[in-house]
Amino acid sequence: MPPIKSVLELSRYKVGESVWWVTLRPVGATNVIVPSGDEWMLEHHPKVLYDRGIAKNVWNSRAHLPKLNHIDFQAMVMFLTSKLEVEQFKICDVARSEDTGEFFYITSEEEWMPESYLFDSSAAAKKERDRILRMVKKWTDK
Repeated sequence: MPPIKSVLELSRYKVGESVWWVTLRPVGATNVIVPSGDEWMLEHHPKVLYDRGIAKNVWNSRAHLPKLNHIDFQAMVMFLTSKLEVEQFKICDVARSEDTGEFFYITSEEEWMPESYLFDSSAAAKKERDRILRMVKKWTDK
């Protein structure tokens, strides 16, 4: 057996392979264009962007926007305007963490995931998606 030329040869998945992952994807409008000069609002007062109509098309619920501080508001609105999806993850690059030694896989869209969060089959990824949805349901039922 020839010696390995790179530690990346030890990775479980290789460039060009497709595996599966679970990811949150926005539903509806995804590109909120913040007017020049108002970028600070996105970080400190994101609700204003929804109230003023700049991001109104993202919030398609009849419910009033949550009255939370800006960090909590961002997290909740991102979650409430997204859908948990099972998608194919086509590997375009492999990297290795210098800190943990874990392999990371990167798509052509520069989305990345550690090896332990990828799945060999869509069935395994769907099982994980269902587990996450049960966790969310348990949280909302409290």
